[in-house]
Amino acid sequence: MSRSPCWFRALELPDVVVVGGGLAGGLLALALAEAGQRVVVVDADKAAATGLSYGGVVGDAVAGWQRLQQSHGDLGLSSCRIYRHRIHCHGIHRHGNPPPEPATGGGRVDGPVFRSRLPQALAAAGVGLLRGEVRGPLSAPGPGAPWRLCLGVDAPPLAARKVVLAAGAHCRTLWPALPDRLRSSWAGVLQLEQEPSLASANSLGKTAQLGRGDLLIPQRFARLDLEARAAELTEAEWVVDPGLAPWGSRSLLGQISWVPPGLAAGVELADSPDPAVMENHLRAGVAALDPALAQLPGNFQQLPVAFCIGSEPLVGPVADAPGLWAFSGFSGAFSQVPLLVGQMAMAVASW
Repeated sequence: MSRSPCWFRALELPDVVVVGGGLAGGLLALALAEAGQRVVVVDADKAAATGLSYGGVVGDAVAGWQRLQQSHGDLGLSSCRIYRHRIHCHGIHRHGNPPPEPATGGGRVDGPVFRSRLPQALAAAGVGLLRGEVRGPLSAPGPGAPWRLCLGVDAPPLAARKVVLAAGAHCRTLWPALPDRLRSSWAGVLQLEQEPSLASANSLGKTAQLGRGDLLIPQRFARLDLEARAAELTEAEWVVDPGLAPWGSRSLLGQISWVPPGLAAGVELADSPDPAVMENHLRAGVAALDPALAQLPGNFQQLPVAFCIGSEPLVGPVADAPGLWAFSGFSGAFSQVPLLVGQMAMAVASW
């Protein structure tokens, strides 16, 4: 337990248990607390998709993060310039090498900062935080009975009248009957060991002079097109979206998405891609943007993530499971979640 509120230490039944303490689950828990709910977040304390994102936001999403920070303190948002290019790598096919678009103003949420500040924000809001992993699949309770979540052989079950699945790729493991449009894939990035020097990056041309804190991202992420075709796939496919973003004291270089055919039970994906092969594909894709960047030393990280076919996230009550809700499958969580948590929290609180 991390600085549990008085009501939780008194062993009172929470109104809502949120399974998943990443971006979606954490921000939803804060909104639920603001709506007057007693909330417990169960976080497996593992690497999450939050840590693989560039974290760029524009327009209404920037305003959403600003409102969050006004209520809960610094969550990692800073202003930045965003440069967009038109290069991606799909299979062996590379597309285009025009100069990036002129920079636009926007914001960036630093993943490591957000992850470090979230527990403090939850505690200040009176949200209980449990470190552990909910075992699935869940069993639906009888009429009038609470949901009971198993956290391990030696741990007592955690009971609540309402449960929200915000555990990304782990959601289908917990409730296999979730809609087929919720899918799982693998995402990978390179965490650079040093801050890259872009002075000789000829692919950036004269239109982009990246400074500290700036983002370089695709004009449109090719990942979205691959995810949209997920239902048609007969074999796994991958795509690289080259980019460069600050990440704590280091930088993230590139993103690779590997989408298998059919439904996959999240973290139980049997046929995960070979990390070495994925890293090679990622570096080849980054080389289309800048060969020098592709040679930089870095630590390749990959993990399963959730997405929804059609890019519309799975938000709302789960069919035929009273008291069970889903909040997962975001195509752009840093942009979408801050704009959806308020409405979702009010719906859950009023049930």
